[in-house]
Amino acid sequence: MQKGVETMGGRRLSILWAGALALALILGLRAGAASGEAWDANVIFLALNDSPVPLADSSMPINVGGTIYIPYYYLDANQNGGIQFGVYNGGQNRVHNTLTLYNSEPRNLTFDLRTGVSYDYYPDGAQQDPTAIIRNGQIYVSASSTCRYFGLRYTYSNIALGDKSYPFVRIWNSSAALSDAQFISAANTSYHIQLQNYYRAVMGQGSETPAPSESIPAATPSPEAGRRGVRVYLAIRCETGEAGEEMLDSLLANGYGALILFPAEEVAEQDGLIRRAVGEGHMIGLIPPAGGLASARSALEEAQVLLSHIARTATPIVYTEDPALSAGLEAEGWLCWESTFSVLPDGSRSAYSLYNTLVQGLEGRDAWARITLDDSQTSYDVLTRLLRTLQADRYSVRLPVETTF
Repeated sequence: MQKGVETMGGRRLSILWAGALALALILGLRAGAASGEAWDANVIFLALNDSPVPLADSSMPINVGGTIYIPYYYLDANQNGGIQFGVYNGGQNRVHNTLTLYNSEPRNLTFDLRTGVSYDYYPDGAQQDPTAIIRNGQIYVSASSTCRYFGLRYTYSNIALGDKSYPFVRIWNSSAALSDAQFISAANTSYHIQLQNYYRAVMGQGSETPAPSESIPAATPSPEAGRRGVRVYLAIRCETGEAGEEMLDSLLANGYGALILFPAEEVAEQDGLIRRAVGEGHMIGLIPPAGGLASARSALEEAQVLLSHIARTATPIVYTEDPALSAGLEAEGWLCWESTFSVLPDGSRSAYSLYNTLVQGLEGRDAWARITLDDSQTSYDVLTRLLRTLQADRYSVRLPVETTF
């Protein structure tokens, strides 16, 4: 598969592709395990004042395009274990899709979760530097700029554990007793133990040792491990207009990301759903119209321009069931989604029957599976059952990104 952008032809599309590939790289930073990269690439240690934060995927900082993001609740004294930074959570407004953080100065920072942009509504509503993103249903805020806004100190450096070096982030204020160097020295043993436990917990993937004289044994599968070694990627074709919002609700409630596919010629009509999908951390893909390569190319170019206006995004991913068109688009640098299981209602089978067929197919997979649904009411019923099964059987549900292809 060729991934070069220059083969797309034309300066305008090359510029769009630069944005698309940048987005894919951003979203792929935490998908190293899916592409066989070392687990080390995802490890970022965090400390709040003089307290090390336990190492876990669900709460670890993430690096997005060179910007470090942290779960917003680490700044909130009511949620971060009582460490007093003087910042509080003013609430998440689900109607307007915003999150507000404030302190007593007063400083009031409101993040628009659809765009990631922040505003200070006291006193004049001016746009501010901090940004927010959503990954797997969780809100992250840019660490350095948010700390600067609230007058907190922020450190980004490295911590050496054995013969390796790992990124280290520390948020602190005048209540901290230790300097950065003193803290790193004091926390070295604690972080070393945390790293060992992290490697053991992540399916034994960390085969290399974080200490020069001590290897970490691979995790021994247990009956409770379920199917967590099987990676599952979800895609939803938004073509019927029946239950797209409800399907995003289900994904959000379960903390899963998916590839949300929109017909290239309907991007303008689906602007609200696109903004929501982008704001909640999903990947966007396009469905080209049936026909030849030239008409598909034209529709996709136009759709990319619309995506940049609607949600400040672009995508390298397309989906077509036409093998010839798929081959032509791949030759021009597009990434084509291919399903392992395509569960599309035809009116002759119930949601329960489709669900059973899908689960039986999944049970036969030992590495990964790509599932494609549409946004019909029947598929929504399939999805709600499927998500419960994926959680109960501990499948590893991953966001489809460029490294998936």
